[in-house]
Amino acid sequence: MELLFIVNPTAGGGKTVKSIPLIEEYCRKHSISCRIIKTSYPGEASILAKEASSASCSGVIAVGGDGTVLETANGLIGTSVPLGILPLGSGNDFARTLDIPRGIQAIDKALNIIQTGKTSSVDIGLFFNCAFLNVASIGFDAEIIRDLPRIRRFLKGSMAYIASVFYKFMTYKNKTVTLTIDGQDITTDLFLAAICNGTCYGGGMKVNPNGSPTDGFFDLILIKPVPRYKIPILLGRFKKGRHLDLPFVSTYR
Repeated sequence: MELLFIVNPTAGGGKTVKSIPLIEEYCRKHSISCRIIKTSYPGEASILAKEASSASCSGVIAVGGDGTVLETANGLIGTSVPLGILPLGSGNDFARTLDIPRGIQAIDKALNIIQTGKTSSVDIGLFFNCAFLNVASIGFDAEIIRDLPRIRRFLKGSMAYIASVFYKFMTYKNKTVTLTIDGQDITTDLFLAAICNGTCYGGGMKVNPNGSPTDGFFDLILIKPVPRYKIPILLGRFKKGRHLDLPFVSTYR
């Protein structure tokens, strides 16, 4: 078995770099041939994965968060080389969906899954020429992520995300969109719309509690505009996956 580990050194506040000696030790113990490459710029994981797919590699392992997994997957789609995940980022939401042990303290358990060599196929979504594995969204949640890099200039870690949520709570304007679902057009005002392949995002928020990445369907969670004072209540239920029965929430499959 020959594995390529693609490590995002900026993910997880440095946990990924600390994992390198642990990966090396595990591979030595289990007689696994491995290469470990740290990325140096956004998008490089896709390039490295694509190169590995044409070099008889047994598997490519994304070491980082959901962004690293997304980039690595985009380099492997259309090839026969499987993707492995060592979830060491801040969110690790696709790993949650797949029940892969998360964090550096569970790295041996995640590596055990990879070493067994058992693979499974998952659905993917396409947005123009980019594939996504977990959730694509528009509206309130998407703008939080869009604005996050600017806020991270001043705050780090979870505080940056909390600040981005608060900023968007104060400034967000609802959108009017037209969605085409199985040939039917739906025009509506919305607070957010999440096109889900997985079950959660945002570090465990259960946007799509009944979802599955292997069932051949997308689940669309559409939330219509809500009074601003109700947003904190909505987010509380949203985090636990208890929002689907609210009157301003619609679901499509």
